Amino acid sequence: MKTSIDCIVLENQMLSEDIYRIILEKPIDMEKVHAGQFFHIQPAEGGDPFIRRPISICALEQDKLHLVIRKEGKGTQAICSKKPGDKLNLLGPLGNGFTVSNEKEKVIVVGGGIGTAPMLELTKNLQHKDVKVLLGYRKDPYLVEDFCKITPNVQVAVEEGPGDYRGFITDLLEKEIQKESADLIYACGPEIMLKKVQQIGFHFGIKTQLALEERMACGIGACLVCSCKVKAQENGWHFVRTCKEGPVFTGEEVIFDA
Repeated sequence: MKTSIDCIVLENQMLSEDIYRIILEKPIDMEKVHAGQFFHIQPAEGGDPFIRRPISICALEQDKLHLVIRKEGKGTQAICSKKPGDKLNLLGPLGNGFTVSNEKEKVIVVGGGIGTAPMLELTKNLQHKDVKVLLGYRKDPYLVEDFCKITPNVQVAVEEGPGDYRGFITDLLEKEIQKESADLIYACGPEIMLKKVQQIGFHFGIKTQLALEERMACGIGACLVCSCKVKAQENGWHFVRTCKEGPVFTGEEVIFDA
């Protein structure tokens, strides 16, 4: 059973409209954290809202933990209002993260919207590979400088406003693959984006690892709220728990509804 732990807020930075970076003191006894995992965070101590919110891990330092959060509901508003010195109660790390091999491969990292956040720590873990990073936003990009500190191969797609590419991130991905193929695509973002990345992977014969964004009530696989379809030999498909068996799945196994 996972245990919860209190972490002290060191910094709270507004990165863009309704997007906040919260830097926490990382306890020395926290278990090893992998890119793609998440924490279940208690918004308020013993009060309203009661249900924890799943927040992906953005980046790790030896003694610090970075979370990037979109303020959109009562729970995330409470979390994003925390000030230095306040505490946040974290349950985790939870779920299964990205798989990174030791092989020398050409990989593409694709992040869409708030799905760019967990790709930062992943990109740090891919520095031994030939890595290209594609980041997509509706408008007002954020975290781009952080990615550029890791690799110069970063491109930004923006639907509204200036960027390296005007349009959808999946269109940029397809254009980049047509220029130079890859061995593996890592992606996180809204389901419509992940479904398109999966299709692109199938079309070009490229393996994919997809981090799903799902509503998770318990975070430990007990409530079944975050069930998703994956392929199975017995009856074609079955349900698994995104918070427990995921949130990262291969494109070959996950089934997106039409």
